[in-house]
Amino acid sequence: MGFAFTILYIVVTIISPEQFGQEWASYHVLMYLAGITALASLPSLAAHRYWKSSVQTFLLLGLVAAIALSQVANRWLGGVLESWRLFLPSAAIFFFIVVNVTTVRKLRIATLAMVASCLFVAVEGLCGYYAGYHDGMFVLMNNLYSPQEELIGQLMRVRGAGFLSDPNDLAQILLITLPLTFIAWRRRRMIANFFIVLVPCALLLWTTYLTHSRGGLIALAAVALLASRKKLGISASTALAAVFIVGMLALDFTGGRGISAADGTDRLEAWANGLEMFKSSPLFGIGFNNFTDNYEITAHNSFVLCLAELGLLGSTLWMALLVTTTMGLNRLIGAQNIGQARGFFGLRRLFEMRYIFSPDTLARNPTTSDGTMILKNMYACEALPTEVLPATVAVNTAEGGTEAEPAALPIVPQQWIVALRLALVAFMTTAWFLSRAYATTLYLVLGLATAAIALQQSDSKTRDRGHWIFSTMTLEVVMIIVIYVLVRFRH
Repeated sequence: MGFAFTILYIVVTIISPEQFGQEWASYHVLMYLAGITALASLPSLAAHRYWKSSVQTFLLLGLVAAIALSQVANRWLGGVLESWRLFLPSAAIFFFIVVNVTTVRKLRIATLAMVASCLFVAVEGLCGYYAGYHDGMFVLMNNLYSPQEELIGQLMRVRGAGFLSDPNDLAQILLITLPLTFIAWRRRRMIANFFIVLVPCALLLWTTYLTHSRGGLIALAAVALLASRKKLGISASTALAAVFIVGMLALDFTGGRGISAADGTDRLEAWANGLEMFKSSPLFGIGFNNFTDNYEITAHNSFVLCLAELGLLGSTLWMALLVTTTMGLNRLIGAQNIGQARGFFGLRRLFEMRYIFSPDTLARNPTTSDGTMILKNMYACEALPTEVLPATVAVNTAEGGTEAEPAALPIVPQQWIVALRLALVAFMTTAWFLSRAYATTLYLVLGLATAAIALQQSDSKTRDRGHWIFSTMTLEVVMIIVIYVLVRFRH
């Protein structure tokens, strides 16, 4: 029952009740649905321990506490409840997924529910753009100005409802959804794949184009770069990404808006002010959702927003969520090279990527020790009871005896893991240009990825325990230095 309500919560959150009228916002549908889902999830919470094995669960609980501390440190006790009211609906979707998605089948259903919901929103946006369907809700008219601040025209941009009312937010979730559609791909079923995977991908791409999001363009290029790097090599894939960006600009992907440094002057100013806010309160920040109280626009960078509002405590926990999830996904698809992971202060462990591109990736083929049997059929282990996973097999020893070794049975198909990692990359790329540290989109993707990692790891100990702490701290320092250098260079 908890899983069914989790799927309903995902669908209703993405589609948003607000599209049926502003009065629905006053009904607090999502709040009541979250309460029902939480109660329905209690049996799964008690019966399964996947959520306990995920460090991300405790990091997010820490982030919730850090949000409260940011208000207490700034002497506004009433702000704790208000901050939780704004943030907990986003965090709830993570907890619901991690607690209730306890099988591969449920992971597939939850992922495809997200894909279907985003396709529904995309169709609504296209109907608004071309047919005038609720055009005030699904189409945003942006004024275009000349360098002399003269109005030179308007730009139509597709958007959604609720938390997707900004075209940039819609572009972000559509690009995240794009690789996830390939979870439905099946070998030797070209006609079905055409209609179930390729047509939805084309729909998502065209709707993304109509959002005219500059961050969306760069994120699309980043996803294409990482998806092709293994097959084409770094140089060729980088060149391909550059040609792709130039081509999209020629096709007016951004609606005539530039992506140069000059066009991002206001964002650099926001980053500079964010660093000043961080300096004024480095440990707990200036308080959740208080950035715009101290500056006229938002930070236009998720890390800067988190650093300014939550300080080192909150930003470190937020960064650790991304780091642990990325490292977990990398480990599951065999991307890490232990001999090279120590390069760049441990950050290579975080960013080293390998991809499986052939159709055979639907078959499970993890790296195992000598003598360990491999289960090739991607669905075979779904028929096995949970209690026997991970199973043990008898391995001949040098003395002729036997000893039990973990079989490391592949539970989640590698193609799914690759798709989840590309989705996370899409978020992180767009998050560099958007203030979406607390947005529902992030915690939806983190929930799906964390559930996949927990299913694959089962009761086995992670090899990365402890490494993520150093990687997180190092990456955070690097991010602060990079932003500081960019701001100083601009000034």
